[in-house]
Order: sequence, then structure tokens, then C-alpha cells
Amino acid sequence: MCFKKSILFLFSFLPASIFVCAQNARFSQIGTISPLLNPSLTGRFDGKARLTNLWGWYNSNNPQVGYAQTQHQDLGFDIKIGKYRSSGDDPSNPNNVNESAKDETLKSKKQNGYWAAGINYYHYGGSKSPIEASFISISAARHFYNKSNKFYGFGVQLTSATGKLDRSKGTQYDREISGGGFPYRPEILKEDTTLKSKKTYTDFNIGGYYGLITDPILFEMGFSLSHLFYPVFDLYNDKDHPKLRHRVTAYSNLRLKLNNKWGLVEKNVYWREGLYYRSKTDHITDTVEWDAPFESFWAGVEFYKVNPKSNINLNFGINSRSFRTLMPYLNLNVGKYVDLRYSYEMPLNSNRFRAYSAKRNEIGLVLSYGRNTSRATNFYKKINF
Repeated sequence: MCFKKSILFLFSFLPASIFVCAQNARFSQIGTISPLLNPSLTGRFDGKARLTNLWGWYNSNNPQVGYAQTQHQDLGFDIKIGKYRSSGDDPSNPNNVNESAKDETLKSKKQNGYWAAGINYYHYGGSKSPIEASFISISAARHFYNKSNKFYGFGVQLTSATGKLDRSKGTQYDREISGGGFPYRPEILKEDTTLKSKKTYTDFNIGGYYGLITDPILFEMGFSLSHLFYPVFDLYNDKDHPKLRHRVTAYSNLRLKLNNKWGLVEKNVYWREGLYYRSKTDHITDTVEWDAPFESFWAGVEFYKVNPKSNINLNFGINSRSFRTLMPYLNLNVGKYVDLRYSYEMPLNSNRFRAYSAKRNEIGLVLSYGRNTSRATNFYKKINF
């Protein structure tokens, strides 16, 4: 597909994506823990294995709920299964566009992709927040390269979620900075200031992606569906057994060739929480505020030095959440092994959007094993960037 057709395809997709409901992306650094964004992204990286760790410190001062703060931590590990060769990440063949779109299995067999598996632990909570939760997920993905310049994949994810409610800790809660999964019901906690409970449920998520690569661009889009079977999340001994409704994620990535020194990556994520695909009478109603649908989108651009001469490079970007926040972003790449990332998200215009006052500090660390090249080397040839 030529460059002009690819750009036309991109912009025909983006307007429609605004109406696609998607996951509530709590993190600022959405791409650091990519299997949480979409389980099919498990194993989508340059190398054999990677270890990711993301720390977040959030606070808000929403006039509707008051001051709140919470901490987030996510630890993930994913690995490619079997023998493979990332041709596009191999400097021995940097000019072959057809080869650059392949992550290959054994040469003696049809070269059409690979399997990957991953495990993830995520926890959020605050010293004065009544709710804290932990999520342990395992995921598997299959990646395909049936044509020289096209790629796609599918993934599944199983999650065990555990939530703890302790009203005596306080009432500092704002769902803008929470991790979700266990909604807050202040009307119940006002009546019972000593309420404590614990709940565990099992969740299922699925996802897929499709993309294409040419010499000037790489374009990719994907969708995922969470809470596949409406798990019961009740922390309040509710006789109606409220259930979590679907979350659906839509994302797109565009990598552009700017010049011989710099390249650009543009990302978009659209989400909405609270979807019914069966009768609403099977679940809880929308009459309570804490269960109201929640939607927004995340967008940003990142700039990378192309084929850097040094093993230590600093790249940068800027992102926004619904154009209500601004997120400066720095990425320090150390050779083939280490990516250290920092971002700070702040309200863009809190005077106009008084209900939105979330501030997020995040530090991400990605350790890679078996990577063929440093982060931006052969920038325009990489499919697993």
C-alpha cells in the first residue's frame, strides 16, 4: 500500500474510532504495560523476553469528592515461545523491507509468526483510600505474518482480581485516579463507617490487532474486550449481586519517517466503561452515579533519534487525555537492555474543567533480553518497536 493510501486509511479510521468504546486507561504511560491495553500485544517487542515495572503516584482535588491520592504499581513479564528471528530488527539485513515485517519461527517451517506468553501483577491503593485492589493476569498471544508487509495477532487473558474495602481508612477516593474493577459506593459507606469486606472474582479479556508496514510508515490498529462474562464485583453485600459491564478498547499507532535523524510515533487510545450487550435487567441499572458510563480518549506523539550513534539516548514525547491534560514524556534508552521512562500528567485547564484535577507522576522501567538492536536503530524497518 502506498504512502498516500495509508494516510487516507488512517484518517478514515480515526473519526470512527471516537465512537468506539474502550478501556479506562488509568496509566499515563499506556504503552509501557501493553498487555494490559490489549492481551494480543503480549510478546510484541524486539527480543526474546522483557520485564516491565511501572510506578505511579496520583492525586486529585475534585470539588465533587475532595482531595484524594493513590499509588499504583505494575510488574509484568512476557516472553516469545520457541525459536524466532526478528528480521526487521537484525542489522545484518537493514534494507530489506519484506524481511522487516517478519518475526520468524523455524526456517524449516512456514515462516508465519510466533507464540508468546506473559504474566502481570497490578496493585493500587492509598493510605486513606477505602478501596485497594490487586490483579494477577496471565495472557497468551499468537502473532501472524502471512504477507510481506502485513501483520496481525490475537490474544486472551485470564485475570484474578481481589478487592479490599475498609471504610475506617477514610474517604479519599476519586475514580479518575483509581485502578477500577471495584467501584466506590459512597451512599453505602456514609451509613456504615466501619464496613470492611473482601471480594475476589475471575475475569476474561480478549483482543486483536492488524497492521501494515511500508518504507515511510507503519500503521496498526487493535481492539480488545474486557469483563467478557460480567464478573460479580460486590464489596457491599448487595443482594442484587452487581456485575461489571464490558470495557472495550480501540487503539491506533502510526510511525512516520520524518528525516534521516528523527522519526515520529503517533498513538491514540479510545475507551468507555460500562457497556451492556444483553438486557439491562440482567445487571444493575444506570441510576446510581458510581455505575454511570465513563469514556474518554488518550493521544500523543513521540520523537526518536533514528540510528543513534551513542548507546545512551534521550527521546521525548507529549500526550494528552481528552485534551484536558498535558503529559510531557522522557524515554532514556541504554543500549539493548534498558528503557527508563518518566511522565508527568497535569490538568490542562482546570478552571474550565473543574471536575478534572488529576495529577500523575509515573516512572517506568523496561529490561529487555535478546534484543537485536537498540531502541531506535533501524527505526523505519522495525515492526516490533
